[in-house]
Formats: sequence, structure tokens, C-alpha cells
Amino acid sequence: MASTSISKIGGVVVVTQVIPQDETSIQLQNPAAPPTPPSPPSAPSAPPTKTDDMAAIFLRGEPQGLGLVQIFIGLLSVLFSLTAVYSPILIIHAPFSVAIAFVVSGSLAVAASRTPSVHLVWASLLSNVLSAVLSVASIVYLCWILAGPSPAMQLCRDERFGDESWTRCSRNMWSLNVILYALRIFVLILLVLQLCIVISVSVFSGKAVRRSDRYAPIMVMVDNGSDVDLLGSEGKETS
Repeated sequence: MASTSISKIGGVVVVTQVIPQDETSIQLQNPAAPPTPPSPPSAPSAPPTKTDDMAAIFLRGEPQGLGLVQIFIGLLSVLFSLTAVYSPILIIHAPFSVAIAFVVSGSLAVAASRTPSVHLVWASLLSNVLSAVLSVASIVYLCWILAGPSPAMQLCRDERFGDESWTRCSRNMWSLNVILYALRIFVLILLVLQLCIVISVSVFSGKAVRRSDRYAPIMVMVDNGSDVDLLGSEGKETS
């Protein structure tokens, strides 16, 4: 049977192991692995920049999808305004050509969503505010048109017609009333939707612009390896 003796000589530990001759092999204990040195403290992650924060707030409002809807509404409104070339009574549709501004604001919103820079977000904000004003004006104008005389009455209103002829003319033109009223109500719904969209994009653009004026906190590493906030994003004073 193997025996082990441990002695200490001059500050050195001596381990003596006696192995009998009849034992062919005895598994010795492996020396303890040296302790691994502690890993150096990792560098602090870079704080988010004001551009990243601005982009996150702006993209939260889904500007790309809303911008595409704005472009679609603008194109349909411009096509509706082109009906003014077919008849003098439809000339009242010509002012809806200002809907080209909806296409511009939608394009700027899509461009800002793909490359959210400060200048593009500002351009999107201003164009959407302008589109909001035009949307309100267009809604009021279209409601005034819907409250006016019907297209059939405008076509049949002539001194050459008597009462009977005017009644017959109005009945024959009922399909024109149905088509034009359906188109006008459809455009009115689009304008209300456009107003809601530009308000939403303007709100998130305004929040993003306000966030871009603030600074990200400055972090430094002290001796004990902890991070210290020297300057907060809200402009805190250090004591």
C-alpha cells in the first residue's frame, strides 16, 4: 500500500510518496491548474448618438407606409381634378390639383424613413404641415361643392327649357349625379384619411426633431471599472 508524507523545509513543501514494488501502477494526482488571471474590464459600449435616437423616434411612426399612402391619395386627387377639362360645370374640380403637395410630402416621408437625417426629417415635417393645411382647405371646399346644386340641375338650368323640359332633363341626367356624387364622396374620404396621416407623420417628425436637439450622455471609465455619467441628455448639473 502506497504511503505519502508531507514535510516543510525552508518554506518549501516536500511531498514524498512511497510505492510498494508489487504495485505495478498507481495513478498520481494531477497538479492543480494554475489560477487564470482575471480578464481585463471591457470597454464601455458607446452611448447612442442623437441621430440614432431621432431615427428610432421617427421610424416609430411608420413614415414609409404612411408616405406611400400619401402618394397614392395625391395621385388620385390629381386625377380627379383632371375631370375639369370635360365640362364647364366640372371646372370646380380644378383646385384639387394642389394635391400634388401630397405626393411631395409622401415622397419626403419615404426618403426620410430610408435615410433618417436631420435635414430630411425637417423637410418631412414642414411638407406634412403644409399638406395638413391643404387637406383641411380641400375638405371644406369639397363639402361646399356637395352642399351646392347637383350637376344635373346645373346642366338643365337654361332659359330655353320650360318646367316640363327641365324636369325631363333632370330625370335623364340622374346617372351623372350618381357618378359625380360617388366620386366626390370618395375623394372626401381620401382627404380625411390624408389629414389623419399628415397629422401622425407631423407629430412623430416633431418629436424626432426635438430629440435631435438633445445630447447623448458622456460616459467615462474610473479606476474601479464603473461607468460615470458626466453629462446627461437632459443637461443635469454635476455636483
